[in-house]
Amino acid sequence: MSIRNLSFSKYIRFRSILDLDLSIAYSSDCTSYYWCIPRRYRYKPKWAFHQKKDTNQQLALGNFDAFYKPHYGNDWPSIRISLLSLPKYCAVINKYGKESQTKLLKKFSLINFTENARLLNEMKTQEMPDSKYARNLAPEPLTNSEPVTENLTLESEVVNYDESVHKDNLNIFVPTQQVYTEKEQMLKEEMKLNSFQASDIGIKVLAPEAVNISADIEALVFPSGNISLFPHPKSKFGMYGFYLMDAASVLPVVALDVQPTDHVLDLCAAPGGKTFVMLQSLDLFHGGKLLCNDSSQSRINRLKDVLRSHFPPDIVDQVTVTNFDGLQTFTPVYNKVLVDVPCNGDRYVLTEEDNNLFQISRTHERLKLMKTQKQLLISAIKSCAVGGNIVYSTCTLSPAQNDGVIQAVMEELWQMSNIEVAVVDLTPMTELFLETFKFHDKTRYGKQVLPNLLNNFGPTYFAKLKRIK
Repeated sequence: MSIRNLSFSKYIRFRSILDLDLSIAYSSDCTSYYWCIPRRYRYKPKWAFHQKKDTNQQLALGNFDAFYKPHYGNDWPSIRISLLSLPKYCAVINKYGKESQTKLLKKFSLINFTENARLLNEMKTQEMPDSKYARNLAPEPLTNSEPVTENLTLESEVVNYDESVHKDNLNIFVPTQQVYTEKEQMLKEEMKLNSFQASDIGIKVLAPEAVNISADIEALVFPSGNISLFPHPKSKFGMYGFYLMDAASVLPVVALDVQPTDHVLDLCAAPGGKTFVMLQSLDLFHGGKLLCNDSSQSRINRLKDVLRSHFPPDIVDQVTVTNFDGLQTFTPVYNKVLVDVPCNGDRYVLTEEDNNLFQISRTHERLKLMKTQKQLLISAIKSCAVGGNIVYSTCTLSPAQNDGVIQAVMEELWQMSNIEVAVVDLTPMTELFLETFKFHDKTRYGKQVLPNLLNNFGPTYFAKLKRIK
């Protein structure tokens, strides 16, 4: 059969086979599939078009592997898999709710970890030290990125010159010492966010205070290793009988030690979990006061929904809710201040793609987090009365956003103001919760709850400060 007698479609098929044979015959390297494809169908993959881009969750996980792994060492594999697994919750009993709803929880074999901590606290007989200050910490660098910085090389060329020669001559051109690309500058900011260098000041740490866990705070959890889910606290009539939240989020409120007649400022209150726990202890009709603030109107709406669905109207009317920027200073009439600052939100960014802080468009926002956290804590300290307590908390594992912010605030107050603040040692309090939570043993000023598969709570960091003057 001659080529002239072939139909057009058969001719195309024939030429493809011929091209394939010629390609294989004349190619010096037939091991690559690329050379076995007809020339007309060949294309060179281009990374910009064909490489699958990392999701926001993958970007977050890569960041944590780079900066958290060197800091947490052998604990990191357990923390990592826990963050990627379903979290455990606790049910905080609402003393204003209907008892019929709390009866739903009685069919489960739950553990009241706050009640167990109270009983353990009563059994402890050791007395607290009499000295005013237990210790005076010398500053140490708080870094979690040393292995990364050792291998970091910037491609920009460094120009060496003698600065003293041209110091006083403005007519001589002095070359730039080092030029960074935008990507390199972002990397420097990323390293700054995840590391912290201390200056030469000492930070006072007060002796442990007597631990007091309010009897009105009842938090129930499933036993260790039990991953059962709580029933939803639905109610057609009346208030919800309990509130579901991360059990580690109860600890900052316990550390604040809210008493019935305290004047409390919740500087970053929304969505309202910690506010709910504090209202179990406060008596708003006999001297207690609570001001809840948040800068986001949508989050304020969520906070109001929590208040209306868990508390009677007369209680809700006594709570002051404001929508101000938390960076402004409130009148220092509060003896208890809670500042739960915005942070990486480690668990959220690893499980949710939408509104993820690690998406490329929010990089600059994320790199400014530590500055915002520092300003919020300073605002909380200035809003606290002398002799009052401040609790700073986050839901991240980043040492720079935890201990690093505490130390940065202490340094700035020492250099720029007459305000004196000391850290309160929380070791006696955390020892009461060792059966429920795993704490990191290398924090300096606060306490860090580490997620683990048996009790997958946290991450939560909290530190307690006392304003002295």
